[in-house]
Amino acid sequence: MTQRLLGAARVFASHYQIVVCDDPFRPLGSEENWDAEKTKQGFAGVPAFRMINTEADLNDHWVELVSSDLPPSSEEWQRITCVHFHSGSGRIHVMSVIDHHPALSAEVECGDYAVYAAAQNLGIDQSSLGETAKLSDTEIAERRDIEWYRLFLVPGKPEFEGRLVDR
Repeated sequence: MTQRLLGAARVFASHYQIVVCDDPFRPLGSEENWDAEKTKQGFAGVPAFRMINTEADLNDHWVELVSSDLPPSSEEWQRITCVHFHSGSGRIHVMSVIDHHPALSAEVECGDYAVYAAAQNLGIDQSSLGETAKLSDTEIAERRDIEWYRLFLVPGKPEFEGRLVDR
């Protein structure tokens, strides 16, 4: 598998969701927002603006964005959620629903992609571990014992959207 890091950042996943979008200022229609079915599948939105749900109560996650020629290995991740993503602008942004500026952005070819949101340590954060110290970005980037994400950006529309792995 060939992977290239496009960016990494701390994301405050307000309302338990990470946004992957083409335009951070795009308005969200009510029919695009969360409902029972979308909650069950693990994501909401439309291809140009996706919201992927998270678990840990502090909503403070390290997120890495990689371009890849293959999806992530199902054996290596606790949860993998796949969504169709479309970039009409040649950009991809990762952020919180309350951010005014994306936590990370990258240039990509215009077109369709599968985004595989691979997660580890679901529901585990500093609070659940009894920790109270504020972590710097460098410190949270190094922690692999709390909830964190790697978003795999794979060219082409996915054959299936939703939770591929959930253990």
